[in-house]
Amino acid sequence: MRNLNLVAVAGLALLGACTQAAAPSAKTSAATGVTEADAAKVTDATLATWQSMDAAKIKALYAPDVVGFDYATAPLITDKAAWDKAQDAFAASKTDKISVTAQKIQIVGPDTFIFSMSGNNTSTAMPKNNGELRCTDVFHRDAAGAWLIVNEHCSAPPKTA
Repeated sequence: MRNLNLVAVAGLALLGACTQAAAPSAKTSAATGVTEADAAKVTDATLATWQSMDAAKIKALYAPDVVGFDYATAPLITDKAAWDKAQDAFAASKTDKISVTAQKIQIVGPDTFIFSMSGNNTSTAMPKNNGELRCTDVFHRDAAGAWLIVNEHCSAPPKTA
């Protein structure tokens, strides 16, 4: 059932991308009043948590059934324990700052939004970890009202010639 929900979210994301030009800039979900401004507060807090390099706080951002592609690992991760291990590695990367260079929030349902961003990762302690990244995160509000990431895909952009 969860996989079906993720397929539905992906389909809604595609639909949202196709109708993006016609959507108002302060899109609101009529069912709950969730606005892009509300989603921006969630994503700002998420970015701050990622930059905290606190592994426990970072792992708490993700739903128990998170699915995703982590920036530093190749395979699709479908197990929370494996995802947590990848987040431990991220926290150990000693990132000082994630500078967002572009971002977009798409509200796709009363309890779901997508945050896409590109930016630069900087680590003074481990300069080999510096570089560009791009991420898409699907946030879903759980029954308790918490916004959790249910799907993430982070990668390095392709190199241009």
